[in-house]
Amino acid sequence: MAAQTQAQTGVEPSLLQAAQRGDPAAQSRLFDLHHERVAQQILRMTGDPNAVDDLVQEVFISAFAALPRFRGDARLGTWLYTIAANKVRNWWDSNRRRKRREDVAARVPIAPVETPEQQLESVRHRERLYEALGTLPHPLREAFVARAVESRSLQETSKLLGVPVSTVSYRTRRAEKLLCEALGIAWTGERKTRTS
Repeated sequence: MAAQTQAQTGVEPSLLQAAQRGDPAAQSRLFDLHHERVAQQILRMTGDPNAVDDLVQEVFISAFAALPRFRGDARLGTWLYTIAANKVRNWWDSNRRRKRREDVAARVPIAPVETPEQQLESVRHRERLYEALGTLPHPLREAFVARAVESRSLQETSKLLGVPVSTVSYRTRRAEKLLCEALGIAWTGERKTRTS
């Protein structure tokens, strides 16, 4: 560590050493020096401005946890870039999994259509459902898809999601209520297993 130079790491050695010891002021200074570059990198990699703040936070939480093990073989900015790339990779994987679940939920059976107008209306209904599903918190959406789309039992869904049966039941009913509100459908409080 003592042999590290500012040219090697891109950071003053005394600042880096203090941050590695857990000094909050030094870590705050490192954040100030690098967060804008990390944010720009994340934005370029995701194309989603809404994801940037959360991912920047994840990057620096991981970086500060691992900082005592940073040997200075690379510049700190390069090291942060690697951490950010891994976080973005996880973000994309998570988004793909979510999109697959939402696509399954959006594939509702539709009656054969006979006119282009009816076909367009069916597409609009699917889009509305997809948009409504996208607004649900992840735990509610997950429970709804397992129960209403995949027709899993309460017990099976409980094991799948790792939560009690009562939690699955609550989340499913809450998801149904929110979806009905978003789609302008009267919610009776009865569980619906299929959307038609």
